[in-house]
Amino acid sequence: MFLLVFALPEEARVVRRRLRHAKSDGGGWRGVLADRKVAIRFVGIGGTAADKLEPALLELKPRLILSSGFAGSTRSLLEPGDFVLATNYSTAKLGAQLMQQKIIDAAGVFTHVAAVASVEDKWALNRSQKSVAVDMESESIARVCCRTNTPLLTVRMISDGINETIPEIFVRKKAPRAGELAEAIHFASRMLRLTCKLADRLESVVSVL
Repeated sequence: MFLLVFALPEEARVVRRRLRHAKSDGGGWRGVLADRKVAIRFVGIGGTAADKLEPALLELKPRLILSSGFAGSTRSLLEPGDFVLATNYSTAKLGAQLMQQKIIDAAGVFTHVAAVASVEDKWALNRSQKSVAVDMESESIARVCCRTNTPLLTVRMISDGINETIPEIFVRKKAPRAGELAEAIHFASRMLRLTCKLADRLESVVSVL
């Protein structure tokens, strides 16, 4: 069994719909994806519920955790829709195996951030570190895998380029101010497309492992 871990159910919306024999099991979902048994769990924004993964590991006994969702780019050549392997949050052997399959678009170090990164934040990381992307959950999930000696593969899709930031309405759940509505609609439309694309890539990953 593979355990797919996301921050929020919205990120796994399309993946869940593609599960065969899907059933809710309280903490998430179970089913079949690409002819493999999988379970889906959620850790919340910032990995606030990552501690719930350990009981799930004891119950499900997965072959590996597939940590996924979305990330912000800290490299100018990475664009929304690119599928990126986090080398610092993946078991080396699994990462190398996946890179041979040509499913991912790039690989590199992910940087943990405690809040959604601004354009200025991402350019500062671009200049000061060798990271390719930022996210808020991969580090917490990796810590659980390290404690439990569970193989881990972290693959995320870029949602916002280095010169973009996530619209305020999605970060703080507030109504958009004047001039922000069009930007919010454009970003929401993008995320609908990217959620489908993410499901395509994850299905490919599961099928080759």
